[in-house]
Amino acid sequence: MCIRDRYQRRVHGVVSHALPDSKSADEVAVTVQAFMTANLPTELMSLLEKIVLHNSEFSSVKRLQNLLIITAIKADKTRVMDYINRLDNYDGPEIAKIALGEQYQLYEEAFTIYKKTNNHVEAVEVLLDNLDSIERAAEYAEKINMPEVWSKLAKAYLDKDLVTESIDSYIKANDPNNYLSVIHSAKQEDKYEALIKFLLMARKKFKDSVIDSELAYAYARLNKLGELENFISNSNSVDIQRVGDLCYNDKLYEAAKSLYTHIKNNARIASCLVHLKQFQAAVESAKKANTPKTWKEVCMACVANQEYKLAAVAGQYIIVHPDHIEELIHHYEKYNVPEEMIALLESGMHMDRAHIGIFTELGVMYAKYKPEKLMEHIRNYFQKLNVSKLLRVCERYLLWNEAVYLYTNYNEHDNAINIMIEHSPTAWNHDQFVNIIQKVSNLDLYYKSMLFYLEEQPQLINELLKALSNKVDLSKTVSVMKKTGFLSLIVPWLKSVQTCVSIPQEFERSMGLSIRRVGISKKVRVLHQVQLSRNKCKVQL
Repeated sequence: MCIRDRYQRRVHGVVSHALPDSKSADEVAVTVQAFMTANLPTELMSLLEKIVLHNSEFSSVKRLQNLLIITAIKADKTRVMDYINRLDNYDGPEIAKIALGEQYQLYEEAFTIYKKTNNHVEAVEVLLDNLDSIERAAEYAEKINMPEVWSKLAKAYLDKDLVTESIDSYIKANDPNNYLSVIHSAKQEDKYEALIKFLLMARKKFKDSVIDSELAYAYARLNKLGELENFISNSNSVDIQRVGDLCYNDKLYEAAKSLYTHIKNNARIASCLVHLKQFQAAVESAKKANTPKTWKEVCMACVANQEYKLAAVAGQYIIVHPDHIEELIHHYEKYNVPEEMIALLESGMHMDRAHIGIFTELGVMYAKYKPEKLMEHIRNYFQKLNVSKLLRVCERYLLWNEAVYLYTNYNEHDNAINIMIEHSPTAWNHDQFVNIIQKVSNLDLYYKSMLFYLEEQPQLINELLKALSNKVDLSKTVSVMKKTGFLSLIVPWLKSVQTCVSIPQEFERSMGLSIRRVGISKKVRVLHQVQLSRNKCKVQL
């Protein structure tokens, strides 16, 4: 204990009397090094206070001031702020870095050092990053008024989505370098007024397409059409097509029209005019663009807005393209004005570029909406029709007479006969049937026709057979009729063919007597029996 007491008394003596009174730099240096080697921070700090704060001989030595502050940081933090304020010849930035260290976290002290040493950017960084006080940073920036400080503050505002404050700070800093982030945040927060100010500042420093394009878009968003027109009319690097498309997609049609007009994009101008319901002007722009897509857009918009005359003007440029007719028809039907489409197709038949699609689709429209006009149409324009398509439509809408006509003239006589048999109430005509049956390729239709006539037109069966005399097999005809039980009904025809063909002996034996006995009264009774049988069958069905 005595040894320790003596040791402390010696240290105290050095600190209190010996070294503070010394005028030798070497003595001071050796003593300080000894205290450091002995790891006596508290004693070292007391020694340095005596030397630096009370001894004018060594008070301005930078190394000693540095050592005093650093020792206080490590040994007694409460003294650091006092040393910083009292001393003025130390390595401020280096000491501030030490104070900011994770194990010390002396943020106010670091801020004070930077402020005192005029390292204002670092000072404001401490306020923002370490003390998280954007309010103090703003006050500091106002006081210091340095561009670099304003830039730091602007970035901090931007990170907190305070876009207006950020832009104000960037403008005070005259710093457009972070323009991409500013643009993104301003658009996201819908701060276009502030963005315009920033971009006007930025374009003074940079000639950049992004800056000019975003400025044009900002004018459009705020409906500042005069400023927009003036801007794009003067020297600029705006990507007008891209900005126009952005405006169009955002439904800023007036602004988009102005932009598209500047580059003479007539198709897009027409689209804008359609949305602005300026249909006459839209038609004029469509004439300049002259593309099916544009004409279709204008036409459909006119139909939707009941501008049928203008729709017809536009429609004439569409129907000459076969691929677009059906879509246009569906649009007219959607708005329940098929008669307008019919009128358009009727006028289209007389155009120089009229094609098979126009005539066919008009036939389809007649079938659906004006069936009374269809027969005349297919008779007049049969060679200009897609017969297969029109046949399907006729069958769908039960237009059997028209179907028979089409099949007949399309040389599909078998189908024509089948339709006349299956839909006889509307499709059958005796003279027509007799004429067509002679041209069929399926011979079974001869005998199917006999049964059909026996069922529905027994009084005309002999006329039918007469027309088929050179085509039917006589034996098969007799066999078919015998099975029906009405063989005697065709006696007149059989008599007419006796002189032309050799009747088999078996037929003569079986029919000779019947032929002699059949008279006029017998014929009438047979006809009556056939009619009764047909009626009975219908009742059973």
